[in-house]
Amino acid sequence: MSDASPALSGSISALRQTLVVAATQLKLMWRERRLLWLALTLLLLAGASVTTGAARLVQQAQERQAVAEQEAGMWDSQGTIDPHAAAHVGRAIPAPVRPLAALDPGISDFVGTSVFIEGHAQNPARHRPIDAGTALSRFDGFSAAWALQVVAPLLIILAGFASLSGDVARETLRQELGSGASAHVLIGGRLIALVTASLLLIPALLVVSLAGMTGPGLGMADIMALVAMLSAYALYLLVFCAITIGVSARFSAARTSLVVLLGFWVVATLLVPRVAPALAESLDPTPSAPSFRAAVTEDAENGADGHDPADKRLDALREEMLARYHVDDVDDLPINFRGVALEFAEANSTDTYNRHFERIYATYRRQEITQRAFAAMSPTIALQATSRGLARTDFPAHLAFLRGVEDYRYRLIQALNLEVKQHKATKGSKHLADIATLTRSVVYRPRQPQLTDIAAAQSVNVAILLAWMLLALGLVFTSARHLGSAP
Repeated sequence: MSDASPALSGSISALRQTLVVAATQLKLMWRERRLLWLALTLLLLAGASVTTGAARLVQQAQERQAVAEQEAGMWDSQGTIDPHAAAHVGRAIPAPVRPLAALDPGISDFVGTSVFIEGHAQNPARHRPIDAGTALSRFDGFSAAWALQVVAPLLIILAGFASLSGDVARETLRQELGSGASAHVLIGGRLIALVTASLLLIPALLVVSLAGMTGPGLGMADIMALVAMLSAYALYLLVFCAITIGVSARFSAARTSLVVLLGFWVVATLLVPRVAPALAESLDPTPSAPSFRAAVTEDAENGADGHDPADKRLDALREEMLARYHVDDVDDLPINFRGVALEFAEANSTDTYNRHFERIYATYRRQEITQRAFAAMSPTIALQATSRGLARTDFPAHLAFLRGVEDYRYRLIQALNLEVKQHKATKGSKHLADIATLTRSVVYRPRQPQLTDIAAAQSVNVAILLAWMLLALGLVFTSARHLGSAP
């Protein structure tokens, strides 16, 4: 017990000294008003971006709700017609508006805002906001996420690169070491000061975001996702704080520290996030739209192996139906064979589209893995994926919407085909039905990624950020030892 008391008191003393150093550094930062004004300007711009973005999202939600109601009215107004004709009339399904897109738009401006559904086809989303210039309407593409990913690390570097390097800082450091303070205490105090100043952006942005995004579309799940998102940003900023202090302690010349840190900032936040997607696309290219349509048409007509034509499969189905009901002609069947053929054609085309779309989605997943490999050079890569995932503005969230729409489309079209199959019409005519009554029970169920699923999917990216944090703290520790042993 007697041996433990001196060790405990020594630790408490070191902690007190560290906090004293941190408080002194915070006072010095407060006097450096230029960085303070830059940080406030960044916060104001980010807050304005969130507020204007939220207002735009409210407008989009109202527009899409109006479109949904108009499409439903037009669908129900078809009256009594041939059900298969209704399948070719089709209708549009608007995409949901993600409240956190005001903070991180992700790819929401680059994917369509609605999907037109019809028989025998799976259409991609259309009406991309980027085509109308919407993505550039807010500060020329500026967003709060971009500010925290790119600008905030630069401010951290400018605030901390000379903390332990440069003639003035080194002279102060020698005096502090001469007074008996350890290098770990001095570096730890400066790190705590820089982290404290940097992380003030997070709660400030949280308050601004909640104030700007308050509305009927913001639910508890979105608030929890927002807190998780800003926690990831806090971890990201911690990485840059630690790297900045570690490099500043490693080099005696402030200019050298600044050049090294700016080089890392350019590579990590600007260069790699742009090179990674381009390289991933070149290594695993996505097929063009014409080649995709040609492959789907060929597959639908000749089967997946190219030796199973759809006409022969339909003939086999006809013979099976005739044998099942012991008749020689389709007109003698107790069901309408036209409806059977329509069900077969829809199932065949849907299976074909699903198979080809899954190949494209697999390509996207491989591209994502390739991009994630670049996170070894840039923590920004991991943060961007985490931020977009939690904001539900990444491709998996868009894919959940597409799959929900396709599920509805298939159920709707097959309900129409079932009506044709179950009702025989007189020769030379077609069965008619009231479309609104027929399809009232077929309801569109939007698919929303759950927060637990998003957290599981982003666990790798969070682990990468934690690994960067450990590496950065390792740099601080080794720099402290180097500083303590320096003459």
